[in-house]
Amino acid sequence: MKRLVIAAMLLATVLVQVTWAPRITVAGAFPNLALVAVIAITWTAGLRPGMAWACVAGLMLDLTSEGPLGTHALALLAGAYLTGFWVRNLDRESVLHPIVAAAASTAVYSAVLLLADNVLGLAVPPLGAALELIVAASVYNAALMPGALVLVRKIHVQATRRVQPS
Repeated sequence: MKRLVIAAMLLATVLVQVTWAPRITVAGAFPNLALVAVIAITWTAGLRPGMAWACVAGLMLDLTSEGPLGTHALALLAGAYLTGFWVRNLDRESVLHPIVAAAASTAVYSAVLLLADNVLGLAVPPLGAALELIVAASVYNAALMPGALVLVRKIHVQATRRVQPS
């Protein structure tokens, strides 16, 4: 049941990300809801579930984008790995750590996508513009992180309660 709820949540975040999110830009950047959800899952459930869900969400993003299959999955895996490393070494209950992890993971995600696009010969924005968008997206995703963390923790707690016998 928990897997089905998380899969539905990720599908919803991907669909909102590719349809409505581009209309809610701040400084030219729009929120990466799939990345925020993956970071919240990794922060709550740990590295392995976070990496697995990063792969799923990345493939969902890849299927809705014009680019090659696998680039978003690779970028989300990098973000989930960074978050997993972070959560393993720091306080899980702190509110500040997941916010900073979201900003750092957004920068890593964006860098992986830019590098992959460059290697594949796809269009890449100039470095100055790319850095501005990365900073704006990092701040945007960091601002969304507390709400996403609360939502994922509620899902995790309720699914865990249902599984445990009374």
